[in-house]
Amino acid sequence: MGLSQLDILYDFEPKKIGYINRKTQITSKKVIIHYSPKSGVTYLLYSHMQNYKSSDYLYIDFKDIRLEKDIIKQNLKDYIYRKNIKLLILENFDFSFDLPKCDEIIITTNYKYHYKGFKCINFFPLDFEEFIAFERSNSKIENIFNSYANNGTFPSISHINEVDKIRYLQDITMLISQNKKQLYILKHLSKLQSMPVSLYGVFGKIKKEIKISKDMFYELVEDLKQRRIILFLDKYNYPKAAKKIFLIDFTIKNAISFEKDFIKRFENIVFLEIYKRDKIVYYTDDMDFYLPKENMAILCIAFMPPALLRNKIVKRKKAFKKLNIKKVFIISLGNEDRFCENEIEYEIIPFWNWAASI
Repeated sequence: MGLSQLDILYDFEPKKIGYINRKTQITSKKVIIHYSPKSGVTYLLYSHMQNYKSSDYLYIDFKDIRLEKDIIKQNLKDYIYRKNIKLLILENFDFSFDLPKCDEIIITTNYKYHYKGFKCINFFPLDFEEFIAFERSNSKIENIFNSYANNGTFPSISHINEVDKIRYLQDITMLISQNKKQLYILKHLSKLQSMPVSLYGVFGKIKKEIKISKDMFYELVEDLKQRRIILFLDKYNYPKAAKKIFLIDFTIKNAISFEKDFIKRFENIVFLEIYKRDKIVYYTDDMDFYLPKENMAILCIAFMPPALLRNKIVKRKKAFKKLNIKKVFIISLGNEDRFCENEIEYEIIPFWNWAASI
């Protein structure tokens, strides 16, 4: 039975559709891809498989409920040898058995694993530049940003009719939740988007509404963190202080709550551009984002006339000086300006220009 299933998997050949290239590419022979849910990682794998003859690869998705996994595991090593497989792809691998020998092995997982000899890469839903490629629109950049801000980062959303998008996002949110209690937690945390939050305080509120132990609450939150559905940002020099909560897709809040706050969503949008570039970043009382290695501060001020912006910025100059800030970006939605004061360079820049330069 196991061999017949391997034969079926071996005969699999993805349809040749128009794959849109992502910034993250597979360039090593041994790779573990730590991916966020609904990021489009399967299409990345399919695209990579196009570089091989169908007889040279074997693709196995361990979330496929049709598989008899124990038999697959027992026969995999011999099957690779007999078929002379050059590329082995193990999607959603659980590391429950030793890897067989193969020239090239690609593993995907929601959780962070390290395996000797393997390069680890991160794979996320779309950033803004990737969204532009998926949007395939000749509209003005401002209109494309509006679409991005309303539709979010999941690649598959571009194929969904406008009237179905909220329901589709709700389906995704339920799909990525392990159970009803985790969905309840995710819904509650999403309402706190871009805000400093005490998890202990959140638990205190939730336990009054649903039956859940402290251990289970923290376990489910940790799972959301490990799978990078919820992202936490530390306060600089205060690791025990309340952490800011961000969502891997900033539209999740709109899908599971009627509460809307574009300013908080905009801050989440900016954060994701920083996060997806693997920057070391914190928040402070005076800065939305502080990047110590770059001596840089970032403020998210979507709507404000440049003259008022200048006054708002100057009030924070002591905080900038204290942390030796050399550059301050003020991310806006259309305003542009640049000036220097007290050896600090300030730049008011539209989000789309900043996202292309970071």
